[in-house]
Order: sequence, then structure tokens, then C-alpha cells
Amino acid sequence: MKGRPAKLVYSVTSIGATGSYTLVSTFLLYFLIDIVHLDAWLSALAFSLSYGVWNSLNDPIVGILSDRTHTRWGRRRPWIMIGAPLCLLFYVLIWSPPLGGKSLAESWSLEIFLFMIIVIAGYEFTYSMADVAWLALFPEMWESVEDRSEVVVYRMIFATVGGALAIAVFPLLVSSFSERFGEFGGWTWAGGILGAIFTGAFLFSLLGISERKEFALDKPLSIGKSIRTTILNKTFLTYASVNLMTWCMFGWLSTMTPFFIKHSLGMGTEGIAIIMGPEILGTIVFFAFWRKLYIRYGPKITLATSTILLSLVFVPCLFIQTMLQAAVWGLFIGIAIAGALLARQVITGDVVDEDEVKTGVRREGSYFGVTVMTEKLSMVIIGVSAAFVLRTVIGYVPGKPEPEFMDIGIRLSMVGFTALYTAILLIFLKYYPLGKEKVIEISEKIEKMHAEKAEKLERLIEAEKSMTGMEKELGD
Repeated sequence: MKGRPAKLVYSVTSIGATGSYTLVSTFLLYFLIDIVHLDAWLSALAFSLSYGVWNSLNDPIVGILSDRTHTRWGRRRPWIMIGAPLCLLFYVLIWSPPLGGKSLAESWSLEIFLFMIIVIAGYEFTYSMADVAWLALFPEMWESVEDRSEVVVYRMIFATVGGALAIAVFPLLVSSFSERFGEFGGWTWAGGILGAIFTGAFLFSLLGISERKEFALDKPLSIGKSIRTTILNKTFLTYASVNLMTWCMFGWLSTMTPFFIKHSLGMGTEGIAIIMGPEILGTIVFFAFWRKLYIRYGPKITLATSTILLSLVFVPCLFIQTMLQAAVWGLFIGIAIAGALLARQVITGDVVDEDEVKTGVRREGSYFGVTVMTEKLSMVIIGVSAAFVLRTVIGYVPGKPEPEFMDIGIRLSMVGFTALYTAILLIFLKYYPLGKEKVIEISEKIEKMHAEKAEKLERLIEAEKSMTGMEKELGD
């Protein structure tokens, strides 16, 4: 499969990749604190250790191993084929803590804390198996800025579908199934249904994957050298820091929105759709605008513009009181998010290309593994930040009366932390070296290198055919 059909089939996986991530980042802390009634600090610690620290170990390992994998099915396919189905199992367990259908009477429960650490860690490892391998295929299959930005637009469109399932459909499923199976049964059934859809999206991508055989000729770096080369790459370090801050901004919005909806606006979790529905619409509609801006001005200007805009757009949440105001606010959030989403994903391919020019080896897995690792570290930052804001600053205790500072504390934290993440992002972006002109130069070198590798592969194939023919003649 080639051309636009391949781009579309590959991009469908964003339903699973983004939907799964969005659902967990949006609802897991809320589920643990407000539904399970696990202490906010224990919830944040389980979330941070399993979703953040553990991933800082397994994501790079998966990436490096996928670079070194050579099978008849390719380097990446086996990881997706095995990881995606296993991920579904743990995804169901996340929403099924052994509580007998009742919230904790005592919030300081070490048993539930340990259970959540184990199942979240299992989910994250199997998710990484599929996600890192799928992401690593992106810069391998498409090389030009035009192709990559086109694929990113498709990915983001399908990602918004996954996000809509996670944010708008999931609460409705929870509410519907809770009427039949009880509150905790509602979360389990909703998680299982969406988990199956997300897993199917990963497996569907196998129909559109085409791995380039000439990269099999590359002599892989040793694991130690691969790790050193990756983490000491100055271009990658600045990009990883920028990427981390974008994930902190997105994750902070996702994590705090349920608390904002419930405790500031006085709505149920289904009210999340009031904000996220217009947000998704704004994101989809403005992808084309941000793509044109990216092609014309390059990665740095596009990312800086979109993140500054996003930080400014957060300010109105200090004053929102009605559903209409929340919907309009969500629309402008989506417009700003579209630019940051597009820019940071296209940039990743540039980093991989620059590394191949330096080392002569194609190592998408190594870079995407460490990239996903830094992305998941945002969950540590967000988890600790949420616990600090809710428990230490506001003094919120699940199941107890709300503190007087609850409403304004949530609003101020949403604006303040987003501004902080933006400021850090802009500092690192200033030192990111791959502007528009440099990317064009690297792209020209990459095109020449890949042509040479393809020619070498053809010569080897022809030589092998000649040798086989000679052996056959001698045998006759």
C-alpha cells in the first residue's frame, strides 16, 4: 500500500495511541481520588511511579530493541502485533481495582496503591511496545516536510477522534453502564470497550506499514553506544525538553479539566464534553492553517507562536461561569493546541534525520523510545503538581466538604502552571538548532544517502541471484 491510502491507514492508529493516553491522563487521577477515594498523594505517587518513572526505563529499551530486531515481518511489526493485545488486558484492570464495588472507607490504602502501581506499569510497558514501534515508522516511511506534515495532519484528525472517544464518549459509557452494573462496573465496562477499540486501531495500522529493506543493511550501534549517542545529542536534548513541556501543557489541561468541571463549574463528568467538543472542533479546523504556517516559517516560529497563544488562551478560565463560556473557551484552546501538536510531531523526524547524517545508521526506535520516555515524565510532573495543588495548597480531602479555596485554587493553578511550562519551553526552543534552512539542508543529504543505500541493496540482491544461478548450473 502506497500514497495517500498508506498515509491514512497508518494514521488511523492515532485513534488508539491518543485515545488511550488521553483517557488515562484525563480520568485516572480523578478516578483514584474522587471515585476510589485513594489519598491524593498516594494516587499521585502510583500515577507518577508507574506512568512516569517506569516508562523512563522501558521506553528507551523498547526503542533500541526494535531498532535491532530483524524478522521476516520487519523490525517494528512484531512489537505492535504482540504489544497491542496485551495492552488491552491491563487496560481493563486499570479500571477494576479490587474494592467489591465500594469506595475506600480509609483513603490511606497501601493494598490498592500497590495494585495500581502494578497494573499501570503493565499497561504502560505493553502500550510502549506498540506505540514506540508505530511512531518509529513515521520518519522511515516519509522523508519530505510536505509528506510528513500531511501525515501529521491525518494523524491529528484521527487523534481527535480518539480524544473524543476518551473525553466525550467514555463518561457517557461510564454513566450508562453504572446504572446497570454499579459505579465501579460502569468504569470497568467503559474501559474495556474503549480499550478494545484502541487496540484494534493499533492492529489496523499493520495493513498500511511498509518498512524499508535497505535499512536492514545498517550495522546497528551497540546498545551502550546507542544510548550514549542518543542522550548526548544536543539537538535531541533541546527538542526533548521542548517536547516535555508541550506534554506538560496538554497533560495539565487534561488532568485538571474534570476537577474544574466538577468543583468550579458544578457539573458532572459528562460536562467535560462541553469544553472538549469545541476544543476538538477547533483543533481539526485549524490543522490546515498551522500546516501552511509550518511549511512557510519552519518549526521554531510555528511552535513558539502556538504555545504562547495557548498560554494566553488559558487566562479566561479564571472568569468562566456558564456552559456557553466554557464551550467558547474550549474552541480557542483547540485552535492553539493544533499548532503545537503539528509542529512537535514533524520536528521529531528532523531530529532522526540529523542523527542518520552524523552516524550513517537509521535509529528511529532509539529516538522515539527516549522521546516517549520524556513524554511520560510529564506524568510525574503533572501527578506531583496535581497532588500539591489539591492536597497541600487547597487542602482537599476526597469525601470531605470542599475547602473554601477549592474553586479559585483550581482556576489559578490551571493558568499559572501553563504559563510556567510555556516559559520553560521557550527557553529551550531558543537553543534548538534546526530551523527551516537547516532542515532543508539535512533533507537533501538524507535523500542522497537513502538512494545510495537502496542502490547497494539492489546490487546485493542481483549478486545473490547470480550466485544462486551459478550454483544451480553447477548442480545440473
